[in-house]
Amino acid sequence: MFQLFDLIMTSPLGAFLAAAAQDVIYAALVFSDCDECGFNDLGKLLFGGLALAVLVGIAVSVLVWKRKEKQPQRTEFFSIRSGPRND
Repeated sequence: MFQLFDLIMTSPLGAFLAAAAQDVIYAALVFSDCDECGFNDLGKLLFGGLALAVLVGIAVSVLVWKRKEKQPQRTEFFSIRSGPRND
């Protein structure tokens, strides 16, 4: 797995994506530079982001579950018996 990651990161596309991610991080640091922001504010933002991520995950799970219920049920196996089973 590490070798695959290493190959991706050393490829031109991987290097471009890493540089783009670094630029985005630097831009976020520049735009969010706030002298009045303390650790508590960042903690609140982190907690809010976590809560939002959990809510989005639950919503997506419910939507997928409802969508599965609307589709017709398919059997996952095939039987070689032609008549009814008497177990």
